[in-house]
Amino acid sequence: MKRYYTCLFLILFTLQAPSWADDIRDFEIEGMSLGDSLLEYFDLDEMNNFYVAIYPSSDDYKGYEIPQSLSKIKFSTYESITVNWKKKDKKMRIVAISGIKLYPNNLEACLKERDKTAEKIKKILNNAKEERYEMSWGKDSDSKGYVIDLLIESGSIRVWCTDWDEKTEKENNWEDDFNVSIDSKEYIYWLDNIAYN
Repeated sequence: MKRYYTCLFLILFTLQAPSWADDIRDFEIEGMSLGDSLLEYFDLDEMNNFYVAIYPSSDDYKGYEIPQSLSKIKFSTYESITVNWKKKDKKMRIVAISGIKLYPNNLEACLKERDKTAEKIKKILNNAKEERYEMSWGKDSDSKGYVIDLLIESGSIRVWCTDWDEKTEKENNWEDDFNVSIDSKEYIYWLDNIAYN
């Protein structure tokens, strides 16, 4: 299917996109889509400076968090992005990508952006199934995620806010954040059933 080169930023905030998208690869974050090679955007030397995502139960997939400060690409919407690919894929084709924007101690404003963004995406996706839920970040944490999943046959777009507890913020130097994630169906299964078990 023909890929639409309208950035996710434009899709979400100006609605300059077709109202009939039915493939998760039609969406972009900071100009990148699922199926693109990470090597089209970054060279291996540059990648050595990115933060490595660690999954405790499996290394079938690899990932990087890329803050704006470490990227040669100028981000237009997000302060950092996270990308994932299959470990054995030498072309490093993206299977999941997310954009992160900080909302320090402002959950109310973050939730408003989450809801507004999810509504705009739903108008573009054909027959998206919506799931809303809260998730916690472990036994010893009071941190919470406020999630909206928009599911279609080829994958999902997840929009959420994370309200980190004070201990987690201090220990990791983290701040509350807004996230939009585009994930392939295969990656979602691995993340939900293998990566942390």
